[in-house]
Amino acid sequence: MSLKDNIAVIIPAAGSGSRFGGSTPKQFLNIGDETVLERSVNLFLEISSIKEVIVAINADEDLIKSQSFYKNPRAKVVSGGSSRSESVFNALAAVDETVEIVAVHDAVRPWVKKNHFEDLLTQLGNDESAQGVFPVIPVTDSLRVKKGDKTIPVDREKFLHVQTPQIFYRQSLQIALDKLKKENLHLSDESQAMEHAGFKVLAAPGERSNIKITYFEDLASFRKDLRIGRGIDFHRFQPGDGLTLGNVFIDCKLSIVAHSDGDIVLHAISDALLGAAGLRDIGYYFPDTDEENKNLSSVKIIEKALGLLKDKGLQPKNIDFVIVCEQPRIGPYADQIKKSLGEILSIEESFIGVKATTTEKMGVIGDGNGIAVYAIASLEIFS
Repeated sequence: MSLKDNIAVIIPAAGSGSRFGGSTPKQFLNIGDETVLERSVNLFLEISSIKEVIVAINADEDLIKSQSFYKNPRAKVVSGGSSRSESVFNALAAVDETVEIVAVHDAVRPWVKKNHFEDLLTQLGNDESAQGVFPVIPVTDSLRVKKGDKTIPVDREKFLHVQTPQIFYRQSLQIALDKLKKENLHLSDESQAMEHAGFKVLAAPGERSNIKITYFEDLASFRKDLRIGRGIDFHRFQPGDGLTLGNVFIDCKLSIVAHSDGDIVLHAISDALLGAAGLRDIGYYFPDTDEENKNLSSVKIIEKALGLLKDKGLQPKNIDFVIVCEQPRIGPYADQIKKSLGEILSIEESFIGVKATTTEKMGVIGDGNGIAVYAIASLEIFS
């Protein structure tokens, strides 16, 4: 039975994070260019089968409105409660009445993977007697329990860490939460509420990378390693009717002598990306002895580089480069080049540095006979 349609996700985010410390709630701290909450919400908004994401939160109105998902038509914001179960109860009341499956996910677990979410859905769909599923991982540390002023060792094999997302049939979850409210009972997660109401829920394998941010030190787990690469390219000029830099046409009386289309900016950046990934240079993948590469668009060259990065689980983080030439003037085109590169590399323009300089009339480039580009690139490594 497929459950991969007609799904809502509830994200309770009303906690104050007292164990975390600091003046800013942990769900609003930044990881890269997103807040923890944005990353958690946006991950689910990227899944087309999810009809809506409901965030239950108590926070400053301006702070909520600043979140990237706030104006997304598939995202709703409702008031959180004084407990997790109250927040989920409030959010469930806002779920579209046609939704049959509801997932509940911690706001401060920003690294859940799409395929893991789909695996949980599949496991629930394969057991017709189950009304929910929740992920668990084994405990690896030694455990002790307090007994008076002593601590007593216990068998860790009997314990499991419980994670989210937890996925349930909507009607059953409503019955379970209604029962909690009637009994004025607060449990730590929805799987407990479902079991308290007598429903069968499945424990499924979780993922260790799906870490919950509880203490400040937990943020260290989300730092991404970086790889750095450099690329350099030189080309001669010849009389012509213009040249292309960064896939932007520069109107001038010069052209670049090259086997491909001569976009020296894309060449240098491609080499920087490939070098950061520990791969060969563009001459290896696009030799100038191959006639198929004659007048080849340099966009295809950098797209090949990006494909090789993707195969290794890498993607560009930022780019910085310097164009060195006496002519043409690059300044008037710098913003266009930055915009073009942002679209090609799928990174924000704020992560792209475009600079130009001359050699003060020194050397071949200073004589106006050539052009050089020095590029540096950083890559993010994803596990």
